Amino acid sequence: DMKRLLPLIFLSLVVACSKSSRQADVPVAEVVPLYSYIAAGHVPDSDSTVLRAFMRTVSEEPLTPELVEAWMSSQAVSVFTPDVDSVFTDTAYVARSLGGILANAEAKGLALPHRQYATVVYGRPESVLFVDSVMLVALNHYLGADYPGYSHWPVYMRLGKTPQALPYDLAEALVATSYPYSLEGGDATALSRMIYEGVLTHAKMSLVPDARLGDALGYTDAQMRWLEENEGSIWRSIIHRQLLYDTSESTADRLVAPSPEVSVVEPAAPGRVGRYIGYRIVSAYLADHPDATLPQMLSPEFYKGNSVLINSQYQH
Repeated sequence: DMKRLLPLIFLSLVVACSKSSRQADVPVAEVVPLYSYIAAGHVPDSDSTVLRAFMRTVSEEPLTPELVEAWMSSQAVSVFTPDVDSVFTDTAYVARSLGGILANAEAKGLALPHRQYATVVYGRPESVLFVDSVMLVALNHYLGADYPGYSHWPVYMRLGKTPQALPYDLAEALVATSYPYSLEGGDATALSRMIYEGVLTHAKMSLVPDARLGDALGYTDAQMRWLEENEGSIWRSIIHRQLLYDTSESTADRLVAPSPEVSVVEPAAPGRVGRYIGYRIVSAYLADHPDATLPQMLSPEFYKGNSVLINSQYQH
């Protein structure tokens, strides 16, 4: 009905405007629109690396033509494909976003392995999934915060289910998979996790064309204003509650993991507030150390070191 279609029509216009605003020379990645092929019945050959990787996510059975045919008539395909098509009218938005991210990553010296890329629809909770050498991007996770299919999810989760969030998720998935946070050595603290998350945010700001900090962090404009106005009290609360050098993984997760709020810091603090503070520390560090590179900052020697906070001269 029209009430269902209006948000999708609006979002398709957003995607179209985003594409037209890109520079003509932005690199375009090769992205296989696998969900479209499956919906249309034009699936790749059974020896396709992309098809094999995707079918492993939806079934544990050996890949056969019958299995692919069964998936073509599945509920996920019939429910999601029309709505995905109404928002993502072609592969250009994903291909250009991914192409720009990969080109910027290479320019920044990040060592990202060569992969194949495909857009899919499925019922899994992961919006971006790596299977062997294939990166699968589930477009049914990016249909807009008001999409009826997301109505059972809490608001903080729905806010990240927009086309605008897709490039940031792509960048984070690529970087975090190649440079994961290290728990080895027994010196992981809430501070080291916050700094790592801050570097990840800095990476997204560096890799995504036309990046905005609020979008990179997953905050609304109102949440960003609150954070900027209360940064000092957030920092003092973290120190006062002796969270900074806490070695518990659960403490670090409470500070940086998606959630409706971080009450351990302040009742009104939005989720992932530790990532925001980490980004502010990293930004302060880079102001005095502009030659620091992303590969250097994504190393455990950097985010677990004792000197980052001191050398950043971060004060609030």
